[in-house]
Amino acid sequence: MMPIIQIPNSASFHTARAFLSLNDYFSVSGGRAVLRLDPRWMHIEPYALAMLAAWGHWCRRHGIKIEVENLGPKADYAWRMHLFEHLGVDYAPGRVEREEAGRFLPVTQVRRGAEIKNVIADISALLHLQDNPESLAAVQYCISELLRNVVEHSNSPDGAFVCAHNFDRADPTRITIGVADCGDGIRYHLGRAHAAARTSDAEAVTLALLPGVTGAIPGIYGTPDNAGAGLFITRSIAKGSGGYFLLLSGNACFRL
Repeated sequence: MMPIIQIPNSASFHTARAFLSLNDYFSVSGGRAVLRLDPRWMHIEPYALAMLAAWGHWCRRHGIKIEVENLGPKADYAWRMHLFEHLGVDYAPGRVEREEAGRFLPVTQVRRGAEIKNVIADISALLHLQDNPESLAAVQYCISELLRNVVEHSNSPDGAFVCAHNFDRADPTRITIGVADCGDGIRYHLGRAHAAARTSDAEAVTLALLPGVTGAIPGIYGTPDNAGAGLFITRSIAKGSGGYFLLLSGNACFRL
């Protein structure tokens, strides 16, 4: 049976459970896989786009061709966010893209630390926080930490995939940012230094949110600049600002 990844009509933070429960992203075998879009309408947010892009590169790296079902006008947003480029699917060739004009960052691949600076600059332009430098610096820190976690620790040959959108027409206005990879996973990475992380993905995800845990493995990553507080601080900033935070690895997910 051909593996099928399904996109429900809403893949938002509020409906993350439904989106994730539909799919096992690594139950892929053989040479083909299907991405099935909802046939009626579709709302898909950056975290899901970033995950799908990471999955798409994983499939392509393993020689798996992706087919997309139920393409149509509802897929235009995913196309504008460059999802189909990362899936290796030809959609709307020759169509002229509209300028994002500080509204969104299409799915972008980050494989080297030097590329993180450009992504931070692009996302900063979406925030419109020029008059609030402390808040701007806090978000920039979070983005840097999330991307560095992937580049330095995930062991993914494809690196990280990041995208963002300023939903300025929503009430209230909100900005969502998604970062994903198909690397080793938190359980494997933390398990090398913390025995408790080896017991389950849930335990590993819980540990990853504690300060001083995720960073240093003595002799490898242990430096004063890598104290293992990135996820803890990112979660704290999200909570303090009344925002949302979602961390997924393996079969475990934490959502604030």
